[in-house]
Amino acid sequence: MPFHRVRFTALLGLAAIMVSACALSGLLLPGSKPAEEATQTMQAVATEAQATLDAASQPTPGEASTATSAPPAASSTPAPSDTPAVTDTPANTATPTVPIAHVNQNTNCRTGPGTMYDLRYTAGAGTDLTVVGRTTANDYLIVNDPNHAGQTCWLWLRYVDVSGDISVLPLSTPPPTPTPSIGFSASYSYMEGCVGWDPGFKIENTGSLTLKSVSVTAKDNDTGTSESFSGDNFDKLGGCPVVTGIPKLEPGDTGYAYAHSFAYDPSGHSMHATIKVCSETGLGGLCATRSFDFTP
Repeated sequence: MPFHRVRFTALLGLAAIMVSACALSGLLLPGSKPAEEATQTMQAVATEAQATLDAASQPTPGEASTATSAPPAASSTPAPSDTPAVTDTPANTATPTVPIAHVNQNTNCRTGPGTMYDLRYTAGAGTDLTVVGRTTANDYLIVNDPNHAGQTCWLWLRYVDVSGDISVLPLSTPPPTPTPSIGFSASYSYMEGCVGWDPGFKIENTGSLTLKSVSVTAKDNDTGTSESFSGDNFDKLGGCPVVTGIPKLEPGDTGYAYAHSFAYDPSGHSMHATIKVCSETGLGGLCATRSFDFTP
Protein backbone atom coordinates (compact mmCIF):
# COMPACT_ATOMS: atom_id res chain seq x y z
CA MET A 1 0.00 0.00 0.00
CA PRO A 2 1.33 3.46 -0.77
CA PHE A 3 2.83 5.37 2.07
CA HIS A 4 0.30 8.22 2.09
CA ARG A 5 -2.63 5.81 2.35
CA VAL A 6 -1.06 4.00 5.33
CA ARG A 7 -0.42 7.33 7.01
CA PHE A 8 -3.98 8.46 6.50
CA THR A 9 -5.46 5.17 7.88
CA ALA A 10 -3.24 5.33 10.92
CA LEU A 11 -4.24 8.91 11.70
CA LEU A 12 -7.87 8.01 11.30
CA GLY A 13 -7.52 5.13 13.77
CA LEU A 14 -5.71 7.36 16.23
CA ALA A 15 -8.41 9.92 16.05
CA ALA A 16 -11.06 7.30 16.78
CA ILE A 17 -9.17 6.01 19.78
CA MET A 18 -8.72 9.48 21.18
CA VAL A 19 -12.38 10.31 20.72
CA SER A 20 -13.32 7.12 22.57
CA ALA A 21 -10.91 7.94 25.32
CA CYS A 22 -12.27 11.44 25.70
CA ALA A 23 -15.76 10.13 25.91
CA LEU A 24 -14.76 7.65 28.54
CA SER A 25 -12.87 10.25 30.53
CA GLY A 26 -15.89 12.54 30.47
CA LEU A 27 -17.95 9.91 32.26
CA LEU A 28 -15.51 9.58 35.06
CA LEU A 29 -14.96 12.06 37.75
CA PRO A 30 -11.67 13.77 38.02
CA GLY A 31 -9.36 12.06 40.53
CA SER A 32 -11.15 8.78 40.39
CA LYS A 33 -9.29 5.56 39.60
CA PRO A 34 -11.11 4.97 36.44
CA ALA A 35 -9.96 8.41 35.25
CA GLU A 36 -6.37 7.56 35.93
CA GLU A 37 -6.74 4.27 34.09
CA ALA A 38 -8.31 6.11 31.21
CA THR A 39 -5.42 8.50 31.13
CA GLN A 40 -2.95 5.64 31.08
CA THR A 41 -4.96 3.95 28.43
CA MET A 42 -4.87 7.07 26.26
CA GLN A 43 -1.13 7.33 26.66
CA ALA A 44 -0.69 3.68 25.66
CA VAL A 45 -2.94 4.18 22.69
CA ALA A 46 -0.99 7.24 21.60
CA THR A 47 2.27 5.35 21.90
CA GLU A 48 0.90 2.48 19.85
CA ALA A 49 -0.46 4.86 17.25
CA GLN A 50 2.93 6.58 16.91
CA ALA A 51 4.59 3.18 16.46
CA THR A 52 2.04 2.35 13.82
CA LEU A 53 2.80 5.59 12.00
CA ASP A 54 6.54 4.93 12.17
CA ALA A 55 6.09 1.43 10.78
CA ALA A 56 3.83 2.69 8.01
CA SER A 57 6.43 5.21 6.93
CA GLN A 58 8.84 2.39 5.91
CA PRO A 59 8.42 1.18 2.28
CA THR A 60 6.90 -2.23 1.78
CA PRO A 61 9.43 -4.84 0.63
CA GLY A 62 9.19 -5.41 -3.11
CA GLU A 63 7.71 -1.98 -3.82
CA ALA A 64 9.69 0.85 -5.34
CA SER A 65 10.39 3.85 -3.18
CA THR A 66 8.67 7.06 -4.20
CA ALA A 67 11.73 9.07 -3.22
CA THR A 68 13.38 10.75 -6.17
CA SER A 69 17.08 9.95 -6.49
CA ALA A 70 19.47 12.69 -7.46
CA PRO A 71 20.83 12.25 -10.97
CA PRO A 72 24.40 10.90 -11.14
CA ALA A 73 27.07 13.47 -11.40
CA ALA A 74 28.22 14.09 -14.97
CA SER A 75 31.52 12.41 -15.79
CA SER A 76 34.34 14.63 -16.92
CA THR A 77 35.78 11.78 -19.04
CA PRO A 78 34.51 12.02 -22.63
CA ALA A 79 32.73 8.97 -23.97
CA PRO A 80 34.82 6.94 -26.42
CA SER A 81 34.05 7.59 -30.06
CA ASP A 82 33.67 4.91 -32.73
CA THR A 83 34.69 7.39 -35.42
CA PRO A 84 38.41 6.94 -36.30
CA ALA A 85 40.62 9.96 -36.17
CA VAL A 86 41.02 11.70 -39.50
CA THR A 87 44.53 11.41 -40.91
CA ASP A 88 46.04 13.38 -43.73
CA THR A 89 46.17 11.44 -46.98
CA PRO A 90 49.58 11.89 -48.63
CA ALA A 91 49.37 13.77 -51.88
CA ASN A 92 49.97 11.76 -55.04
CA THR A 93 53.45 12.32 -56.37
CA ALA A 94 53.44 12.47 -60.17
CA THR A 95 56.20 10.57 -61.87
CA PRO A 96 58.35 13.07 -63.72
CA THR A 97 58.03 12.84 -67.50
CA VAL A 98 61.30 12.22 -69.35
CA PRO A 99 61.78 14.97 -71.98
CA ILE A 100 61.68 13.69 -75.55
CA ALA A 101 63.05 15.25 -78.75
CA HIS A 102 60.96 14.31 -81.79
CA VAL A 103 62.90 14.73 -85.04
CA ASN A 104 60.80 15.96 -87.98
CA GLN A 105 63.59 15.97 -90.60
CA ASN A 106 66.96 14.25 -90.78
CA THR A 107 69.12 16.09 -88.27
CA ASN A 108 72.77 15.79 -87.27
CA CYS A 109 73.86 15.16 -83.72
CA ARG A 110 77.47 16.17 -83.01
CA THR A 111 80.08 16.30 -80.30
CA GLY A 112 79.27 20.00 -79.89
CA PRO A 113 77.06 22.80 -81.19
CA GLY A 114 78.09 23.43 -84.79
CA THR A 115 79.51 21.96 -87.95
CA MET A 116 83.06 22.39 -86.67
CA TYR A 117 82.39 19.49 -84.26
CA ASP A 118 82.59 15.85 -85.33
CA LEU A 119 79.40 14.15 -86.45
CA ARG A 120 78.30 11.52 -83.94
CA TYR A 121 74.89 10.46 -85.23
CA THR A 122 72.28 11.44 -87.83
CA ALA A 123 68.71 11.16 -86.51
CA GLY A 124 66.19 10.21 -89.17
CA ALA A 125 62.78 11.86 -89.53
CA GLY A 126 60.32 10.43 -87.01
CA THR A 127 62.99 9.47 -84.49
CA ASP A 128 62.36 10.10 -80.76
CA LEU A 129 65.45 10.78 -78.65
CA THR A 130 65.74 11.04 -74.87
CA VAL A 131 66.86 14.51 -73.77
CA VAL A 132 69.42 14.35 -70.95
CA GLY A 133 70.80 17.90 -70.78
CA ARG A 134 70.37 21.58 -71.60
CA THR A 135 73.08 23.71 -73.16
CA THR A 136 74.12 27.34 -73.18
CA ALA A 137 73.69 27.15 -76.97
CA ASN A 138 70.01 27.96 -77.27
CA ASP A 139 69.41 25.90 -80.42
CA TYR A 140 70.96 22.66 -79.12
CA LEU A 141 70.07 20.01 -76.53
CA ILE A 142 72.06 17.01 -75.37
CA VAL A 143 70.44 13.63 -76.14
CA ASN A 144 71.36 9.98 -75.78
CA ASP A 145 73.06 8.52 -78.84
CA PRO A 146 70.94 5.42 -79.63
CA ASN A 147 73.78 3.87 -81.65
CA HIS A 148 76.33 4.04 -78.83
CA ALA A 149 75.21 3.05 -75.33
CA GLY A 150 76.28 5.52 -72.66
CA GLN A 151 77.24 8.26 -75.15
CA THR A 152 75.51 11.56 -75.87
CA CYS A 153 75.55 14.15 -78.62
CA TRP A 154 74.44 17.72 -79.22
CA LEU A 155 71.22 17.79 -81.27
CA TRP A 156 70.35 20.78 -83.46
CA LEU A 157 66.77 21.87 -82.71
CA ARG A 158 65.75 23.49 -85.98
CA TYR A 159 63.74 20.46 -87.10
CA VAL A 160 62.96 19.09 -83.64
CA ASP A 161 59.91 19.27 -81.33
CA VAL A 162 60.63 18.90 -77.62
CA SER A 163 58.08 17.62 -75.11
CA GLY A 164 58.49 17.49 -71.33
CA ASP A 165 60.12 19.75 -68.76
CA ILE A 166 63.80 20.38 -69.54
CA SER A 167 64.26 23.05 -66.85
CA VAL A 168 65.43 20.45 -64.31
CA LEU A 169 68.09 18.98 -66.58
CA PRO A 170 71.80 19.80 -66.06
CA LEU A 171 73.22 22.71 -68.03
CA SER A 172 76.34 22.18 -70.17
CA THR A 173 78.65 24.58 -71.94
CA PRO A 174 80.14 23.72 -75.37
CA PRO A 175 83.36 21.70 -75.36
CA PRO A 176 86.52 23.30 -76.78
CA THR A 177 86.30 23.92 -80.49
CA PRO A 178 88.13 21.07 -82.24
CA THR A 179 90.80 21.59 -84.86
CA PRO A 180 89.01 21.54 -88.25
CA SER A 181 89.27 18.15 -89.87
CA ILE A 182 88.24 16.67 -93.17
CA GLY A 183 86.71 13.25 -93.34
CA PHE A 184 84.29 11.22 -95.41
CA SER A 185 83.01 7.73 -96.09
CA ALA A 186 82.43 6.26 -99.57
CA SER A 187 80.81 3.15 -100.96
CA TYR A 188 79.71 1.82 -104.33
CA SER A 189 76.05 2.73 -104.98
CA TYR A 190 74.86 1.85 -108.51
CA MET A 191 75.84 1.77 -112.19
CA GLU A 192 74.70 4.95 -113.92
CA GLY A 193 74.74 5.38 -117.69
CA CYS A 194 74.41 8.21 -120.17
CA VAL A 195 76.66 7.45 -123.18
CA GLY A 196 78.50 4.65 -121.40
CA TRP A 197 78.69 2.91 -118.01
CA ASP A 198 79.56 5.04 -115.01
CA PRO A 199 80.13 3.44 -111.61
CA GLY A 200 78.46 5.71 -109.02
CA PHE A 201 79.59 6.18 -105.41
CA LYS A 202 77.76 7.49 -102.36
CA ILE A 203 79.81 9.95 -100.28
CA GLU A 204 79.05 11.17 -96.74
CA ASN A 205 80.88 14.06 -95.12
CA THR A 206 81.94 12.82 -91.65
CA GLY A 207 84.36 15.65 -90.90
CA SER A 208 83.96 19.20 -89.66
CA LEU A 209 84.82 20.98 -92.92
CA THR A 210 82.54 21.58 -95.90
CA LEU A 211 83.44 19.50 -98.98
CA LYS A 212 83.44 21.48 -102.22
CA SER A 213 85.18 19.27 -104.80
CA VAL A 214 85.75 15.59 -105.60
CA SER A 215 87.66 13.31 -107.97
CA VAL A 216 87.02 9.62 -108.76
CA THR A 217 89.14 6.96 -110.46
CA ALA A 218 87.73 3.50 -111.09
CA LYS A 219 89.91 0.66 -112.40
CA ASP A 220 88.64 -2.63 -113.77
CA ASN A 221 90.99 -5.22 -112.29
CA ASP A 222 89.87 -7.81 -114.83
CA THR A 223 90.75 -5.72 -117.91
CA GLY A 224 93.11 -3.07 -116.51
CA THR A 225 90.87 -0.31 -117.88
CA SER A 226 90.51 2.92 -115.84
CA GLU A 227 88.12 5.86 -116.00
CA SER A 228 88.26 9.13 -114.01
CA PHE A 229 86.24 12.25 -113.32
CA SER A 230 86.55 15.37 -111.12
CA GLY A 231 84.16 18.19 -110.39
CA ASP A 232 82.97 20.87 -107.97
CA ASN A 233 79.65 19.30 -107.10
CA PHE A 234 78.14 16.12 -105.71
CA ASP A 235 75.02 15.93 -107.91
CA LYS A 236 72.97 12.76 -108.16
CA LEU A 237 72.50 11.64 -111.80
CA GLY A 238 69.78 9.61 -113.41
CA GLY A 239 71.06 8.82 -116.91
CA CYS A 240 72.25 12.07 -118.41
CA PRO A 241 69.97 14.46 -116.43
CA VAL A 242 70.76 15.65 -112.90
CA VAL A 243 68.19 14.19 -110.51
CA THR A 244 69.31 16.14 -107.45
CA GLY A 245 71.68 19.10 -107.49
CA ILE A 246 74.16 19.02 -104.60
CA PRO A 247 76.74 21.82 -104.98
CA LYS A 248 78.64 21.00 -101.76
CA LEU A 249 78.57 18.73 -98.77
CA GLU A 250 78.18 20.25 -95.33
CA PRO A 251 79.25 18.05 -92.41
CA GLY A 252 76.80 15.17 -92.23
CA ASP A 253 75.48 15.66 -95.76
CA THR A 254 75.46 12.96 -98.43
CA GLY A 255 76.20 13.27 -102.16
CA TYR A 256 77.42 11.32 -105.18
CA ALA A 257 80.43 11.02 -107.50
CA TYR A 258 80.94 9.02 -110.72
CA ALA A 259 83.74 7.59 -112.84
CA HIS A 260 82.95 8.48 -116.49
CA SER A 261 82.67 6.44 -118.65
CA PHE A 262 83.42 2.83 -119.45
CA ALA A 263 82.68 1.86 -123.05
CA TYR A 264 81.43 -1.53 -121.84
CA ASP A 265 79.41 -2.78 -118.90
CA PRO A 266 81.88 -3.77 -116.16
CA SER A 267 79.20 -5.27 -113.94
CA GLY A 268 80.47 -8.37 -112.16
CA HIS A 269 84.12 -7.43 -112.59
CA SER A 270 86.57 -6.92 -109.76
CA MET A 271 87.23 -3.21 -109.56
CA HIS A 272 89.20 -0.73 -107.47
CA ALA A 273 88.14 2.86 -106.62
CA THR A 274 90.15 5.87 -105.46
CA ILE A 275 88.13 8.90 -104.28
CA LYS A 276 89.51 12.25 -103.21
CA VAL A 277 87.51 15.09 -101.59
CA CYS A 278 88.66 18.63 -100.78
CA SER A 279 87.48 21.60 -98.73
CA GLU A 280 87.81 24.06 -101.62
CA THR A 281 86.81 23.99 -105.27
CA GLY A 282 89.27 22.73 -107.88
CA LEU A 283 90.57 20.12 -105.42
CA GLY A 284 92.03 22.88 -103.25
CA GLY A 285 92.23 23.37 -99.48
CA LEU A 286 92.42 20.40 -97.18
CA CYS A 287 91.88 17.06 -98.92
CA ALA A 288 91.36 13.43 -97.93
CA THR A 289 91.54 10.23 -99.98
CA ARG A 290 89.92 6.78 -99.65
CA SER A 291 90.61 3.62 -101.70
CA PHE A 292 88.70 0.35 -101.70
CA ASP A 293 87.75 -2.65 -103.90
CA PHE A 294 84.23 -3.23 -105.13
CA THR A 295 82.21 -5.31 -107.57
CA PRO A 296 79.42 -3.54 -109.48
